[in-house]
Amino acid sequence: MNAHPDTPPASLPLFLHDSVADAVALSAVDSLAPLLGIAVKEAEKVVLKANECAAGFTVREILCTNETREILRELVKLLASYAVTKTGMATCMTRTPTLDPDALRKRFDDVREGMRLHELLDGEQIAAVQELFAKAEIAPIRFDTTPVIATRRRGLESKLQERYGDYVRVAVVDSAATAQALLREAYPVLLVADADEIVLDEPGIISIPEHAVADDSIVYPEFVVQSFRAKSAAIAAFVQLVTEFDERKTSSLLDKISIPDLEAVLALLAELARDESAHKVNLADTVLSWEEAINQEARFIAQTGGGADDFKAYLDEAVISMADELQLAGEDRDLLLESAYENLERGPPFEFSRAHTIRLQEHYARRIAEQRYFRLRDYATRLIPYEEAVNTALKRLFYLDFLFAVARFSHEFGLTIPEISSDGLGVIKGRNLFLVDEELKGGETVVPISYSVGSTDLGIFGATPLPVAILTGANSGGKTCLLITLATSMILTELGLPVPAERAEIPLLPLYLYRRKMIKKTGSFEYSMRALSRIFMREGPKVVLIDELEALTEPGAMGRIMAALLNHLPASTRAVMITHLIHELRPHIDLKKIRVDGIESEGLDATGNFIVDRQPLFNHIGSSTPELVITKLMSRVRKAKLRAVYREILQALEKERDAWP
Repeated sequence: MNAHPDTPPASLPLFLHDSVADAVALSAVDSLAPLLGIAVKEAEKVVLKANECAAGFTVREILCTNETREILRELVKLLASYAVTKTGMATCMTRTPTLDPDALRKRFDDVREGMRLHELLDGEQIAAVQELFAKAEIAPIRFDTTPVIATRRRGLESKLQERYGDYVRVAVVDSAATAQALLREAYPVLLVADADEIVLDEPGIISIPEHAVADDSIVYPEFVVQSFRAKSAAIAAFVQLVTEFDERKTSSLLDKISIPDLEAVLALLAELARDESAHKVNLADTVLSWEEAINQEARFIAQTGGGADDFKAYLDEAVISMADELQLAGEDRDLLLESAYENLERGPPFEFSRAHTIRLQEHYARRIAEQRYFRLRDYATRLIPYEEAVNTALKRLFYLDFLFAVARFSHEFGLTIPEISSDGLGVIKGRNLFLVDEELKGGETVVPISYSVGSTDLGIFGATPLPVAILTGANSGGKTCLLITLATSMILTELGLPVPAERAEIPLLPLYLYRRKMIKKTGSFEYSMRALSRIFMREGPKVVLIDELEALTEPGAMGRIMAALLNHLPASTRAVMITHLIHELRPHIDLKKIRVDGIESEGLDATGNFIVDRQPLFNHIGSSTPELVITKLMSRVRKAKLRAVYREILQALEKERDAWP
């Protein structure tokens, strides 16, 4: 696929361009995949690329590390589990971030409207809406026949190939004989000819003018009709949704759509289905049925003393009735008569001439194919004017499924719409979304925290508005959890979705997250330094969140490296770094722009486990893991000498911490 959605692949026939564009706009990856001849996962990538183009940003431009993009995938997968339709799920999975404040305001307005509409519905109504969504899938487009186009001019072949590709068969006919040969292989045959040209007058050959080859309703009416049929269940679901729920009358998500137009489409499709059912006649079965009826009547005539004249009179009436039933005329009617009377002299049982019925079957099949073509062409012409109304309605329908998924997701996880900030990043009572997910499944209760870096209006006591913060404290104290909370809040905001906090201020900046598991996984100092260098290779402010780096090299050198990173961050960048090397960092950092925060232990519980206050203290070094371990060991030791050793170690550690300016 090409990068831009407005430039489809060169191999894609022109007549499919609109259908592909519609499928992309709907995020209907199950419909898009067969149109492009690719797997559904690849179709998802096509929609993702189109969404990036529409947003004006690529995912990589905003979420600048593998870790941020990994969180994005986890978030949209979690959100998608709340959608009902496959298309609604794909809408979640292909959601892309943006740094455009106007675009985000529009997204948040839609989310608010979706929440408002969802709240207006009671439990029974919500269940009914979800049931409607469940019926609203777009079916695959199915075709019974491949159009066969015949032309007398070779120059027209390339034009037809460009527009229809392999979806049609194109043949050059230069004589009646080649036309007949083609007709024996497939029918109907659309013969491109001018009005004054002499065309072959045979059942199954339909003449169309050259200017009509770009009209899909003439060349490929089945595709047009089947495109509408594939959407019929979704159209019906939308009509029912809008007509049955009064709440929709107050919603901008469902207004300005012509329900009569959608009902007209459904009526036309139902009418076509009835027409097709009425014209479903199997000639061979009909012949056998009439043979049986005629032989039954022949036996009755013989049993009641009738003769050959009586049978012939009945046969005349039967053949006329049969011709009327099959709607035969002209040559086909004559073939039926010849077939009926050819074997008459042979005597019972009566049997139509098989040689004549084979010819009749061939002619009849062509006539039926002709009738089917004109029937589909008529309905295609009548359906096309409603194309825009249908596409608009389906976009609204699947977008509503997406917004209702956001509403349910938001309600279950306690999310709120953030405020867009220009100077700082912060959350009030923020929670790690993935831990909340575990809590909802029966896990431990998540402890909310309030934290900010840079200047915000959140009013968090003690959070000095410096652009960079170093977070200290013991292992398992919640430092990484805080980092993930900030990262998910940023990613959700830039997706235009609510965040896991009571209140949040989020800047629209590129995000760089470096997680400890990445560092452990690579185990390479050089690799990690190259990854961190991306922060400085791109101009402009950003948000940088760094988990512990100290395992990469010896502490003294790592302290100087980390200090250099923090001291040279681009202007207006907001950063939070987790470290245990605060004392190695201290001589080298600029305290005018760097705040040091800490997570404190509150002691040991009855079983000897650490009690940690997960809310960071600002401008304070947190308890170190060695302090907590020594405290725990000392509580279990009775020997005075060993306790004295532990006490001296603790005093040294506390003195070092208290020496922080």
